[in-house]
Amino acid sequence: MNYAMAVQGNRVPQVDPTDPLYVHPSDNPAQPLVSTVFTGDNFDNWKRSVVIALSARHKLGFIDGTCESPAATAPLHSLWQRNNAMVLSWLLNSLNENVRNSVLYFDTAQSLWDDLEGRFGQTNKARLFQVQKEFLCLTQGDLDIANYYTKAKQLWDEAKAVSGFPTCDCKKCECGINGKLFQYSEEQRLIQFLMGLNGSYTAIRGSILMMTPFPSMSQVYSLLAQEERQRQVRTEPQFLGDNASFTAGTTKPIAVQRRPDNKRSNLFCEHCKKPGHTVDRCYKIHGYPTKTQNRGRGGYQQTFNRKAYKYLD
Repeated sequence: MNYAMAVQGNRVPQVDPTDPLYVHPSDNPAQPLVSTVFTGDNFDNWKRSVVIALSARHKLGFIDGTCESPAATAPLHSLWQRNNAMVLSWLLNSLNENVRNSVLYFDTAQSLWDDLEGRFGQTNKARLFQVQKEFLCLTQGDLDIANYYTKAKQLWDEAKAVSGFPTCDCKKCECGINGKLFQYSEEQRLIQFLMGLNGSYTAIRGSILMMTPFPSMSQVYSLLAQEERQRQVRTEPQFLGDNASFTAGTTKPIAVQRRPDNKRSNLFCEHCKKPGHTVDRCYKIHGYPTKTQNRGRGGYQQTFNRKAYKYLD
């Protein structure tokens, strides 16, 4: 513990700002530690947020046990109690009402944290099964590359936190097993990520799988994002210019000619029993026209005779 003791009488010892016992003027027991409260689900995600927040405040030692309580007669005991109460308050404010009531009477932040980890932080095989299933069934669908990668990355991180991926911590290994395990895990994730892409990315997916050495996830994401942007450029409508706009504005709309309704199809002659006319216009009764009639401005002539005549109105 790094602190500069300046004990004079009953004065509180002064500590360095980087010391866990230092209380910043902005520290307030009523403020929440994280933005999302813990409801009993997704403990690993909430735990990660809490660890980051406490590390930023140099208070992580109050939950992992590295910052132990001084003796009751020590000058720093009261300062430790103050910081412990501060961390306790932050943790309680980050829990919902049901979980908070179950840990309300713990005296230290470490005991509260140990209880939460004992109940919610154990490796959950059921949750691991659910996360693995969601990832194996994950496909791009209507998502763009950015949202598809974000969703896949979230499932990867959650699966890693739940499964507890084994690593070598003996510090005597010379074969680099940790690096090899990490590389193997990244390649498996990358292949699963490529499997979920839409069929339109078949060509670039094949090119990525043929690369030697095998690219990293960041490189693959960059290639797919570039391919997506190129497709957007190719599908954008072309600008026709001012001349085309002027032409479109001055061109008169073409009138649509409608064919007249064939009313003759509804007519029927009771005398000759033929459709297309009525009795008052039946030429078998009134006779057939034989003279020539002029129709139209161009002097078009049409002769009606008994052989070629069709029943006309």
